[in-house]
Amino acid sequence: MKRKKSFFLWLFLLIVLTTYNFDSKENLVSSFFKIKKIEIEGIQNSDRKEIEEKFNPLKEKNIIFTNQKQFRKLIDNLELVKEIKVKKIYPDKIKITIKEFKIIGIFVDEKNQKEYILTDHGKIINNYNKKQFNDLPLVFGENADKIFFTFYPSLEAAGFEIELIKYFNYFDIKRWDIILKDGKLIKLPSTNYEKSLKKFLSIYETENFKKFRVFDFRVNGQLIIK
Repeated sequence: MKRKKSFFLWLFLLIVLTTYNFDSKENLVSSFFKIKKIEIEGIQNSDRKEIEEKFNPLKEKNIIFTNQKQFRKLIDNLELVKEIKVKKIYPDKIKITIKEFKIIGIFVDEKNQKEYILTDHGKIINNYNKKQFNDLPLVFGENADKIFFTFYPSLEAAGFEIELIKYFNYFDIKRWDIILKDGKLIKLPSTNYEKSLKKFLSIYETENFKKFRVFDFRVNGQLIIK
């Protein structure tokens, strides 16, 4: 289907270029293939208005001579945007698909009294709308902002719902505590996070364990509950 569209496009250009004089050809191609519409999809957390304003200058440009590099350059300073895919729909439409970084937590820098967004790729974002990310768990601990993205895959692999978590505490001995929104505390060991997380998920809502608030997995092969 894609080849068929390309064939007809080049056939049209061939007819145009072999039918009119040079000046007319140049003007016709230039006017007929001007970008009239830019369609953007995939926006979740980014500011739509800001992104639209970034791409608006491309309107009225010749669609044939625009390239991926031009589009990518426009998103260089959009912190939440990971990458874009651009599709030309001739004669005058551009479709842009935005792929954003996944936001996984908010790092609280207690020393400098600042907060930053953390992504699953280790990117740290300074400027963000606090109200937009109110439901995200907070992350505490020295250097936790640089390490959390390496810990996060263990949560995903265990099937741990991030919505259950109120905040994380990181300790210098490479260990994490997880505090849930219902007040339960999970003390993880310094290794084998996934195994401990799966064990917790398998028991914490059962009748025998509902009354306990602390689940301590720090000692290898043991679970201490309080």
